[in-house]
Amino acid sequence: MANFYWIPLLAQVAPQKMPWTTVVVDAFLHSDSIGKAIVVVLGIFSMYAWSIIFFKVLSIMASRRQCRKFSALYDRIKSPIEMGSFLSDVQGPLGNICAAGIEQLAEICQLPRKRDGSIARLAVLPRPLTQDETDKIRAVMNRQISVETKNLEEYLGLLGVFVTISPFLGLFGTVWGVMATFMAIARQGRVELSAIAPGISGALLTTVCGLLVAIPSVCANILINHSVNKTCLEMDIFVEDFIASLKLEGAKDSTEATQP
Repeated sequence: MANFYWIPLLAQVAPQKMPWTTVVVDAFLHSDSIGKAIVVVLGIFSMYAWSIIFFKVLSIMASRRQCRKFSALYDRIKSPIEMGSFLSDVQGPLGNICAAGIEQLAEICQLPRKRDGSIARLAVLPRPLTQDETDKIRAVMNRQISVETKNLEEYLGLLGVFVTISPFLGLFGTVWGVMATFMAIARQGRVELSAIAPGISGALLTTVCGLLVAIPSVCANILINHSVNKTCLEMDIFVEDFIASLKLEGAKDSTEATQP
């Protein structure tokens, strides 16, 4: 028959439940200067990371909302030329790219403008575009894509730095704390659990802090990058659709002009 005499002993040494704030504060107070410095640095990283996350989430949501609004307007009008009279109503990445393309088109074809500087509404192109002129419009729009992509990816590099550095910084604090604890044991020549437990808990605190910075940062970084890539894909598709529509309208106008 099995003996279970050791169960009361486990009950006596079982840890008592403590509030997490008490655990964190006690672990921090029992850390050495290096461990405390690492915890403070990770706390600063956390504040910066959450600031970037909130800022980017709000800005990406605004960009996505503006892209949906522009796409609905462009699908309704279905003409890149007529979009010239709606430039003041469009914003966001797609709106800026469309504005850059129409401005270049107006410069090439010398389209008439209103008093406020906007392009007058035209039903057709004044003349078909050459291949060089089409390539020029595409190049201008692609350059605007680069500008919009840079704005969308702003601060994501810094967030990636926090994702990469925080776990290693926390691991360094843990290794340092454990090493200091074993050095203290070697000097004393004996092992007492009550003496080494606070030092080890302080050492483990840095790893916990590093993970608390890295985990939400990496999740946010993945989701934000997904939205950025989706927006970049929409910008590339729009440029090709815009150029193709210009070519079709130019070909249609040329055909109508040759008909008797």
